[in-house]
Amino acid sequence: MMVCCLSVMGVQAQNNVEGITVKTAPDFVSMVAANRATTDGVWLTYAPEELTEITAVGIGMGFSWGSMFPASMLTEFAGATITSFAFVDSGDPAYEGDYEVRIYLGGETQGETMVCQEPFHVSGTQGSIVEYPLSTPIGIDGTQNLWVMFYQDGSLEYPAPAMGDMGDPNNRWIAVDGYGWMDLATVGGEGYSWLVWAYADGYDMIGENADEVAIYPNPTTGNVTVSATGMNHISVFNGLGQMVYDAPASSHLETLDMSQYQAGVYVVRVATENGVSVKRVTVM
Repeated sequence: MMVCCLSVMGVQAQNNVEGITVKTAPDFVSMVAANRATTDGVWLTYAPEELTEITAVGIGMGFSWGSMFPASMLTEFAGATITSFAFVDSGDPAYEGDYEVRIYLGGETQGETMVCQEPFHVSGTQGSIVEYPLSTPIGIDGTQNLWVMFYQDGSLEYPAPAMGDMGDPNNRWIAVDGYGWMDLATVGGEGYSWLVWAYADGYDMIGENADEVAIYPNPTTGNVTVSATGMNHISVFNGLGQMVYDAPASSHLETLDMSQYQAGVYVVRVATENGVSVKRVTVM
């Protein structure tokens, strides 16, 4: 569990784009983090371990905001899955409302392919950082940028939790209808960046038995054989991070029919009694 003491800053920012007025919440709240997952994973975030100040940002209309985690940051996470995200519930009823989490893969200046769009509700009563599970895990292949974004329709004055700027523009993305994707610092949000957490489950065990697992033939146009001692589970993810196969394994040799899938590169996650291995298979 991460415990954070939080307070809201009351600073009014000036915008640099006509029609967009970025403003920050004038009120004060304090809170601690809620219990979050403590399995074999890690939280992807730009937030520091201890937060001392936060605020909430609004622009008076619907907008998206969030973080891009570049592929260079995700190489070691290949084979893990995004199973949940966390969001600040300030404990103030003024922040109660309906939101969406939107996750994209690929793209340099905006998310390229949306792989998740799920609604969630902020109660305004928690006074904590709250974890929300995804209905379907999103696979990380380690080769594509990962965008974790939030959307609110403008019905709330200050929907977007923020902190002091950590200096990385990939944690300052904002999209406003009619304006496209921009850096928060260029539209009046100087000095701030977003509070985003995404949970990469299974990370701690990846690679522990990489030399024990073999998959062949590769590339393939049909079946592949997965060979590993003590194998107990196999999952396969396509290039969009979607799980296309997930089943227990009952022997040290398993056959997968890859002919049913479109041509491309797939991530095969093999769990054994010694750990987890990640392999890439190309379907021709």
